[in-house]
Amino acid sequence: MKNKEKQILKIIEKYKSSFSDKDFSKIKSLFSNVSNSDNNFSLFTDGACEFDSHYKPINAGIGGLIKKNSIVIDSFAENVGIKTNNESEYLALIKGIKLCLEHDINIVSIYADSELIVKQVNGEYKVKNERMAILYKQAHVQLSKLDSWNLYHVMRDKNSEADELSKEGLTKEKTNV
Repeated sequence: MKNKEKQILKIIEKYKSSFSDKDFSKIKSLFSNVSNSDNNFSLFTDGACEFDSHYKPINAGIGGLIKKNSIVIDSFAENVGIKTNNESEYLALIKGIKLCLEHDINIVSIYADSELIVKQVNGEYKVKNERMAILYKQAHVQLSKLDSWNLYHVMRDKNSEADELSKEGLTKEKTNV
């Protein structure tokens, strides 16, 4: 990003509260060199949950992978203990963003198959649940560290690798995510 573009973004950042998160992300992406093929990174995330016979969560896993074009850069599969499916979806998103940052990936297209989480993060749905609100805030803290991001809802069949990793996470020992 050129210096002039960074200066404009700093000014816009001051007035960020005037924009929805989705609009602010769009503004930032206008200044990002996302057309450069060197920056075509994708993050796929998913959460999985196991339930008892009363449909109470008993175990959750998260999974995700970063790709540059079609090449896998890194991936994760972790157990997050007793969480709801929506909580595990948020935890997968947060872990995936942190992994991008560890790899100095600052421009990323993110794909998840949870329509609820995607619409909440993009500002289309309100977050009403207190536990979800905490995870929503954590996700936005991590997203704010990126130069540019877009979060898209995809059908489960387009997210099969992350789905497999989240199910693999179910079988692992719990981590402190």
